[in-house]
Amino acid sequence: MGLALTLLHSPKLLILDEPTNGLDPAGIKHLRDILKDIAEKEKVAVFVSSHILTEMELMCDRVAVINKGKIVKVEDIGNKEEHVSSIQTIIEVKDPKVVKEILDKENYEANIIDKKVSIKTNYDNIPEVIKLLVKNDIDIYNVTQKEKSLEDIFFDATEGRKGGQKNEND
Repeated sequence: MGLALTLLHSPKLLILDEPTNGLDPAGIKHLRDILKDIAEKEKVAVFVSSHILTEMELMCDRVAVINKGKIVKVEDIGNKEEHVSSIQTIIEVKDPKVVKEILDKENYEANIIDKKVSIKTNYDNIPEVIKLLVKNDIDIYNVTQKEKSLEDIFFDATEGRKGGQKNEND
């Protein structure tokens, strides 16, 4: 009801603090769809404050991370194609050490994580990497990509402190 009353005056900016608080999942999705529709069709800037990062990923196309009262990062998250450089590729193979050596020789940043090889590369380079490994007789069992989540962006922007950890300056 409050949102409807606010829209009667045809604002150019809506500032909402935790707008999904207290809503059930269906209500959250409905509100998210309404806000996206208002932003797109009515050309209204919608500014949302929330600590629920997964909801912000679904609702927003751009986010600002605030740490200690200051904006420390602004990130476009709506257009995933712009962020192909942040894709981490995980390759499951029989012998990750051999694969790491092959990729290191070709100047890829490769790391072994949980018996898999992780590389950070542009999305368009993935077929090249696969061809290189096949050419070297490497059996590939699985290839997956992991884009940076909003949580990753948040922790990167706030000095990497996870799970509420604080440093001596806090």
